[in-house]
Amino acid sequence: ISLSQVQNGCFVRQAIECAVVRRAAAMITDNQCYPLAQNLHLQHIAIERKQIDDFFQLDDDFHQKLAQIADCQLAWDTIENIKATIDRVRYMSLDHVSPPEMLLRQHHDIFSALENRDGNAVESAMTQHLQEISESVQLIRQENSGWFSED
Repeated sequence: ISLSQVQNGCFVRQAIECAVVRRAAAMITDNQCYPLAQNLHLQHIAIERKQIDDFFQLDDDFHQKLAQIADCQLAWDTIENIKATIDRVRYMSLDHVSPPEMLLRQHHDIFSALENRDGNAVESAMTQHLQEISESVQLIRQENSGWFSED
């Protein structure tokens, strides 16, 4: 796995998603809150049932819904193009480095800030959420240095 590709992917994803949620906070309607709340409930069930693949799909759906609320499908399309390498790291890290319960709490923080139409809080919550991926990469690299190349 190319370390620089993962780091650059995380950087670009964070830039895009922080802009997306800030815009979504200004645009979201009460009707758009409901599908997000439903998604979070399903994430909780997936975690309880240890359905990690389902959790990952719901996680992606949550982020895609944010781009739809911000009326910018291109943002999600761009993220999907760059996240394949990041996803490989996510799968490796889930159990001990980035537990799904923690990711779900972060999703709830993002949702709460959106419900309050608070652009600063939602951007801060998204930053914290996505920095988790960057930090998990460093931990996984320490544990499995052979998996990563420097280029």
